[in-house]
Amino acid sequence: MTKYKKACLLAGTAATIVTAWSTAHAQSGEDTPEAETRRLNQIVVTALRREETLKDTPIAVSAYDGEQLGRERVEDFADIALQSPNVQFGANGGNTNIAIRGIGTNLQTAGNDPGVAFNLDGIYVADPALALSTLLDVKRVEVLRGPQGTLFGRNATGGAVNVISNTPTTTASYGFNTSVSAPLGVQADAFASGPLVASGKLLGRIAVQKIYREGDVENTASTGPDHLNDQDSLSARAQLEWRPTSTLSARLQADYQDAETAGPAYYLAGTPNTGLGLPAQLASTFIGGLDDDEIAVTAGSSKLLQRNLALFVDWDLGPGLLRATLSTRYSENDRFYDGDGTEVEYTSTRVDQSRDTDFFELLYSSDGDGPFSYVLGTNYISDRQVQIVEVPVLFFPAPVILTGDVDTQAYAMFGRATYEVSDHWSVFGGARYSSDRKSMDESNNFIGTDAKRDEWSKPTYEIGTSLDVGQNSTAYLKYATGYKSGGYASGSLQPAFDPETNSMWELGLKGTYFDGSLSANLALFHMAYEDLQVNQVVGVSSVVTNAAEATINGVELELVQQVSPEFSFIFNGGWLDATFDEFLTEDSARPQLGPLSLAGNDLPNAPAYTLSFGSAYERDLSSGGRLSLSARYDWRSEVYFSEFNLPLVSEDSSGRLNAFANYEFPDGKWQIGLYGRNLTDKRTYSSMVVASAVLNSIAMATANQGREVGIRLSFRH
Repeated sequence: MTKYKKACLLAGTAATIVTAWSTAHAQSGEDTPEAETRRLNQIVVTALRREETLKDTPIAVSAYDGEQLGRERVEDFADIALQSPNVQFGANGGNTNIAIRGIGTNLQTAGNDPGVAFNLDGIYVADPALALSTLLDVKRVEVLRGPQGTLFGRNATGGAVNVISNTPTTTASYGFNTSVSAPLGVQADAFASGPLVASGKLLGRIAVQKIYREGDVENTASTGPDHLNDQDSLSARAQLEWRPTSTLSARLQADYQDAETAGPAYYLAGTPNTGLGLPAQLASTFIGGLDDDEIAVTAGSSKLLQRNLALFVDWDLGPGLLRATLSTRYSENDRFYDGDGTEVEYTSTRVDQSRDTDFFELLYSSDGDGPFSYVLGTNYISDRQVQIVEVPVLFFPAPVILTGDVDTQAYAMFGRATYEVSDHWSVFGGARYSSDRKSMDESNNFIGTDAKRDEWSKPTYEIGTSLDVGQNSTAYLKYATGYKSGGYASGSLQPAFDPETNSMWELGLKGTYFDGSLSANLALFHMAYEDLQVNQVVGVSSVVTNAAEATINGVELELVQQVSPEFSFIFNGGWLDATFDEFLTEDSARPQLGPLSLAGNDLPNAPAYTLSFGSAYERDLSSGGRLSLSARYDWRSEVYFSEFNLPLVSEDSSGRLNAFANYEFPDGKWQIGLYGRNLTDKRTYSSMVVASAVLNSIAMATANQGREVGIRLSFRH
């Protein structure tokens, strides 16, 4: 089927669904008191930098409540990604890669940025590995899909992830949440919040979290760690909020995290260069597999330290709210991992990295009264990243040592406005001007040294309209553009790569139907990319190449059906057609093939289908307590980890089954629960990287977590 026919099919499908749902809603009749009591709660999000219900936000966004994440013992973003349509998560070498609608960046070296922006309490976090390492005292997590070229425009060509923390409360509250799981694991969270003085003008909140898990993969080598895939981290957040008047407040927030583990298990998956084959030293020794609980490696350690201090000042000016945000973050992220998956001293990788990031933003949002509302803002980011990569190789006379000292200065001005033409129809638009200036000093002990300095700038924008197509449903159509700055691949001594740009048409429908018993969100989209940035391994370096063009079409559907007051059904599904239009490149793992045309190949980390469905049952018991039962199955179709679409460098379709049971005691303060994640113990690859022919084209992979079952106890007052 041609792409034109697919686009027509998508448009026809959208029209059919919009018509059917609108008709179904029209047939449901007027609201009644009984219907109102059955109506699903509207989720409030801040995807447009102001509080709005999910239905009224013309953007494809999934929102996850912090309390629900705690009940399901969600520790990081990996489990959230499994529930989200067209979202893929992977980790390799201590780096994380979030791909939304097929767009992300598997960061290997300093100098390049992710295609999915990560924001913690509105602050852009330059390195997603730092922010995604823990979810501490979270109020909500929002996943925004598609280019965010206006309000969250910093490099967000694929989308954005917004984590919103809990803030100090005006009444005293405290609680804890602890769980024990098998394999041996313990997680403990505690918080306290409330006024610190009788006048209520000074508030405080503190939260701490300790996570420990013994690794589920035993290392049988005579050297190296005893186990891998372990966790051992301590996180804390303290906040002070001063409210001198009813219109002015200032909140100081300090975050701290210290984590030290053996790191993930790295599996030798083979080699795509069948003519070359595995090196003799590796082919003749023990190689662990996904279904083994053992591996033999000689290296494994990971240390992460990060500190962040932020100040938020809110001033209610009457016609609008002015917020000033200032933050400074420092981190150290050191990793040492085996590069061949065996106890042969063939190769390994040591990465030592430090990072200093300062962020400042001014944001003004109108009060929303009247038909015209708007948001205006400007921000500035200063980021310095220092990285040293050392790769010893058995047959090299000396280890490969790559260094990079990258300085980034970026600023932006942006605004977005909505005008209500009538009670049922509104138009909106926004624009952003982004400017990036980068400089880098780098070295490669096999090639030499270099210093560079480059600048890029780009305006991006969005325009659209939304229309109430029923009493409780809204349709929208918009056109949006995105931009990700150019950059470097430290240690490669290659010129800067170009910025990545994209444009998107999106048609969406959101609402509740059948007297509020059904909540449904639908999005259909078409995206075109130019100069798409693709990570590749060439020689002894990791580089970034600008692919010529790529086209992405897709559909996303999120449903919640309240079958009865006690029983509900959930379905999240996505379909993705993400392919290169033009891309002529060489595979350094198979250099004998020469230049290859990748036109028509799937983008990496872009499975065609993502499905998540489950059910929940809640009931008040005669004892006065409340019982909750739920189960969810998350499934992904085949996914490629490289642009060459090789069967070896991929993961077959697979699914994970999770189940949860929770009992809330009559006093409403105590809860006890059981949980099971990946109950079928399905082991799958999370990511894979193929070395160049210089390193015999070996493919190294990490795996998703195996089965975990546990018990949870929580208290909240």
